[in-house]
Amino acid sequence: MNSRSVLFLSQWFPPEHAPMGYMLKELAENLAAQGWDVEVVTGFPNHPSGKVQAPYVKQRILRETLGPVRVTRLWLYTSETRSFLSRALNFLSFVGSSFLYLLTCKKPALVFAVLQPLPLGATLALLAKLRGFKLIFNVQDLHPDVLVDLGLIKSKPVINALKWIEQTAYRRADGLAVICQGFKNHVEQHGARGAVEVIPNWIDIDEIKPQPEKGQLIRDMANIPAHAPVVLYAGTIGHVSGAQVVLHAAKLASEHNSSKTIHWLFVGEGPLLPTLQHLAQGLPNVHFLPFQPRELLPAVQNCASISMVSLLPRKGTFSVPSKVLGYMAAAKPVVASVDANSETGILVQQAGCGLVAEPGNPQALLHAVEQLLASPQNALELGAKGRQFLEQRYSRTQVCAQYAEFFQQTLQGHKP
Repeated sequence: MNSRSVLFLSQWFPPEHAPMGYMLKELAENLAAQGWDVEVVTGFPNHPSGKVQAPYVKQRILRETLGPVRVTRLWLYTSETRSFLSRALNFLSFVGSSFLYLLTCKKPALVFAVLQPLPLGATLALLAKLRGFKLIFNVQDLHPDVLVDLGLIKSKPVINALKWIEQTAYRRADGLAVICQGFKNHVEQHGARGAVEVIPNWIDIDEIKPQPEKGQLIRDMANIPAHAPVVLYAGTIGHVSGAQVVLHAAKLASEHNSSKTIHWLFVGEGPLLPTLQHLAQGLPNVHFLPFQPRELLPAVQNCASISMVSLLPRKGTFSVPSKVLGYMAAAKPVVASVDANSETGILVQQAGCGLVAEPGNPQALLHAVEQLLASPQNALELGAKGRQFLEQRYSRTQVCAQYAEFFQQTLQGHKP
């Protein structure tokens, strides 16, 4: 066994449009370049439609190579019927497939796994004990709290079982990599015994940068005039986002003579998308585009005048949308419809990259948008501050170095 062999486990991986998947790919490439032996274990790409993406054909196992990185894709249940049951089966099938694979594969020195779906917390804790590898979980969301809080899980026995799995994962892991201080507080209060390291998500600031001329391609795709102001919401449109507030703000704008020229553009998909499309009926300045290929991501981020992120009130502890980093990389001013004391609200205020509006309040959101549009110079300065903040703290090179150090220290058996 290579003393620096690491197995990454994530249900989502490129070509799927999941930011964490792309970050894992970049982290794997970075570690491999430093001499680590890296394998990625994942599923067949099907997010968010539920249909396996061509040219992939679902099978028991498929092995690929991406430069120095080995990628192993495992069978999982997929369905284009995006019901709660189908999503649950999708998650559980990956838990089962990955358990069988890690039970029999060549033992790595370290397993680094995204703690989603949550049952991986129990299966990997058992496997780590049986096989003797070190285990680090990456905590991107606080499950099951977010699902319970949204009312998506109501059964007391199920909730209790999931909370037991969560605490087992935190307690049995050799290390936890969390994306913000609020998450660190949570895992330490819920049983973490190993090292807990705050390591933020990152964005490739060489890939996404201020290039306004590239944005015209996306405007053309959405039939938006070249010089019209665009408010962009880019990324997964999930339940916790509360993105309905953006549609309510767009409706208010359509009723204000001074705001009728604003175009509201959603680029992405997710469970809330049908609701937004229904609310957008009769609003000609609201546009929807699906997730775009990775090579068009710079164009997407550069098409905006203002970029938008939203979260339901009091949900900022459970989610830190990675879309904000893309906005900042493109030097776009951000309007954040979030609690001011949430992790996202704190980030926007620390970076000085935009305005924070009361969550769930369309009037406050529209006021913030109009305020930025009325002061183009101020908007430019806010965007530039966001870009500078990223360059100083959230670059790929800096964060990958943090991970490499955390992995090495975990293998050596001591806390950072």
